[in-house]
Amino acid sequence: MLYEFKDIADVKALPARLSELCWHITGFVDGDGSFPVVLSPIPDKKFGWLVQPKFEVELRNNSDSLTTLKLIQRVIGLRTTILQAEGFVKLNVTNRRLLLEKVIPFFCRYRPALKQSEFRLFKQVTELLEAKKHLEESGFKQIVREVFSLPANTEQRRKWTFKDVLPEEQEPPRRDQAEPVFPEGAELRHYLAGFIDAEGALGFAVIPETRTITPYVTLTHSDVRVLRRAQQVLQAGAISAGRLQVYGVDGIKTKVVPFLEKHRLITKRTAYLRFKEILELVAEGEHKKRFDEIASMVRSMNDRGILRDHTLGAHPEMESEDMAQHRKSVA
Repeated sequence: MLYEFKDIADVKALPARLSELCWHITGFVDGDGSFPVVLSPIPDKKFGWLVQPKFEVELRNNSDSLTTLKLIQRVIGLRTTILQAEGFVKLNVTNRRLLLEKVIPFFCRYRPALKQSEFRLFKQVTELLEAKKHLEESGFKQIVREVFSLPANTEQRRKWTFKDVLPEEQEPPRRDQAEPVFPEGAELRHYLAGFIDAEGALGFAVIPETRTITPYVTLTHSDVRVLRRAQQVLQAGAISAGRLQVYGVDGIKTKVVPFLEKHRLITKRTAYLRFKEILELVAEGEHKKRFDEIASMVRSMNDRGILRDHTLGAHPEMESEDMAQHRKSVA
């Protein structure tokens, strides 16, 4: 067990080995982290612009989110302050020395699969800044061209256009999106646990008309390749409209829960424990006798922002085959 983290988290809830926790962090960052290179107009800079690479993770403000950021901070070796506000907590690393000596080496070893283009740019720009290439006209232009050549579907929305920065230059073409390179074996499973921790949702479809409460787990992302990997590992679920969904008691209890018991969630730990508690009641048929009480338990969790409550009718265009079958069976 990772007793070195006992002051931060319950070590029984963490992966058994440090390398496993590292892959969990990479999967999580592939979902909820970012490696932006920010351009800001600063008149006293040589070419009028500040180039600022940064590593960021911003989460909803709760105890599990704070634990996650503290773990990321400790594992990577970041001596930075975690910003806490009413609605969010944020890890924001801009110190170039920390980026070069801590962040970049960590993600070179535990490589992001989905954000590899962003990470490659982030690493390249940080190293160019360290070499002071941004103080040379050719170096500054190279950095700006690299920033604006990111694949369009990977780049965060920018306030400034290429012509705002280099009005006399030809805008570079966008690169093609790189094929994601996923880890394999046990590393892949821990990566996916981290990705589910970031992009997954645990919930229950509640239908008052039929007095049914049905569990589901969804994983949402625009890159269907990560959804296919998760589907292969879990051996469950259907993919539709950018969503992998495992729906129903049987699939959740026989596929998802065994996976998450072995590859534990950290940011969604409280959500998962509450989800599992209600799942047991539903699996035992208690909702048939105590529908209002159990439906209230689901709603109270949603009110606290722990679970998302999607009824079957919420997204009809995304309805999977097993959800459609359930609709027929209860009609």
